[in-house]
Amino acid sequence: MKSQFFLFATLVLLLTSSAFAQKLPDPILLWPNGAPGATGSSDEDKPAIIPMLPDAAKNTGAAILVIPGGGFMTRATDFEGVLVSRYLNERGIAAFILRYRIRPLYNRKDWLLDAQRAMQHIRTNAKQFRIAPNRIGVVGFSAGADLAYDASLNPLQANPEAADPLERVSSRPDFQILVYGASPQRGTTEGGGKVADLPPAFMFCTAEDMGHLRGMSALYMDMLQAKVPVEAHFFLNGEHGVGFALGDPVLGEYPKLLMSWITINGFLTEKPRVQLTGVVKLDGAPLIRGMVILTPVNQPSAPPVTAYITNAHTRELGSFIVNSKQGPVAGKYRVEVRQDATRWESNSRNPLMIEIQNKQRDRTLTDEDRKKWGEFVRQRDLSPSIENQRVFRRQHPKDKNDYIVEIKGDSENRIVLEVFSR
Repeated sequence: MKSQFFLFATLVLLLTSSAFAQKLPDPILLWPNGAPGATGSSDEDKPAIIPMLPDAAKNTGAAILVIPGGGFMTRATDFEGVLVSRYLNERGIAAFILRYRIRPLYNRKDWLLDAQRAMQHIRTNAKQFRIAPNRIGVVGFSAGADLAYDASLNPLQANPEAADPLERVSSRPDFQILVYGASPQRGTTEGGGKVADLPPAFMFCTAEDMGHLRGMSALYMDMLQAKVPVEAHFFLNGEHGVGFALGDPVLGEYPKLLMSWITINGFLTEKPRVQLTGVVKLDGAPLIRGMVILTPVNQPSAPPVTAYITNAHTRELGSFIVNSKQGPVAGKYRVEVRQDATRWESNSRNPLMIEIQNKQRDRTLTDEDRKKWGEFVRQRDLSPSIENQRVFRRQHPKDKNDYIVEIKGDSENRIVLEVFSR
C-alpha cells in the first residue's frame, strides 16, 4: 500500500514539475551571423526575441514587443516578460520578449539597436507570425520603458534599397506602453527624433515610486503639449517593479485599463474607423442630457463608441459627432441610450448667459448686467428633474430584442436613434 502511495505521489510530483518546466519557444536571433559590435559568443552577446503567439481562434493580429526591465544590468524576464506575454496571448495579442544586451558588456547604442532590430524583424515576418504589420506596439518596464521610449523616439526609417530585408521596413512602433519608467531625459534625440512624432502612448506608475513618477509626469506633459495621443494612470500606492500586478485587487486594474485603451484605439482590428454623426430622441423629442453607447455585436476586437449628448453647442438639439479617430468600424452595434436629466439648458445655449459670459471675458460687465443676471437666476428652475439615470436598451419597453443598428463602412455615417419610455 505504501509503495503504491509512493508511486502515486512521485507521479504527481513529476507531472507538476513538468508543468512548471514547460518549455518556451526557442529564441530567434536578431543577427544569426553575429550582432554588430558583439564582443563574445554567449547568449548575452546574441540579441534575440522569444515569440509567444496566441491561439489561432483568439488571434487579433495585434502584436507587442515586450521589454523587461533591470537597470540595463539584468532582465526581469519572468514577471516582466513571460507573465506579461501570457496575459497578452490570452487576449489575442502576439508577444515577443526581447533579449537585449546589457552592461557592462554593452551600452545604449547596442541595446537601442537591439530594440530597433526586433521591431524590424517582427514587422518583416508579420505574415509568418499571423500579425498585421501596422499594429505592432511595444511595452517596456522600468529600464525597459526607457528603451521602449528611446526606440519610439529614434526609429530606423525604412530603406527599400537595403540588401538586408529587415532594413526595408521601419522600426517605429505603432503604439507604446510605458510602465514605471521613461522620462524626457532617458531618450536622446541623436537621430533627430521629436516628441511630436511619437506613436500613441499609455503610461502607468505609482506615487510610491516617486523617482520614476517625476520623469513620467514630465514626459506625459511633453506629449500632451506636442498633441501626441497619451493616456496615463498614476496610482497612489504600489512599489517599483510590480509588472502587470496580476491578482492585485487595486493595481491589477491597470492592465484592464490598458486593454480598454488598446481596444478603443482600434489596435485589435484591421477595419478602418469612420466618422459618425446622429441625433438621439426619447419619446419623439431630442435627448436633453445623456449619452449613447454603441457596443459591437459579434466583433470582440472592434472598439465600442460612446457619445455624450450635452447640448452645449449650437448644433441641433440631441445631436452628436464622433470623429473617425474615435468612431466605429463597419458592423452591427447594440444601442444603449442613457438619460441624465429631463430638464437642462447649457449656459452656452442661453442668450442672456452668452451675453454675460462675453462681457465677463471682455471685462465690460455693468451693475445693470449683474441685476439682470440675478433676476434670471431667481427665475431659473435648477431643482432636480430626475430620480435616477434612465437606461434604454430597446426601442420600446415591450420589444423582445435589443436595439441594433448597422454602421456602414462609408467615410461618414449619420444615424437617428429613437427610443421610447412607453
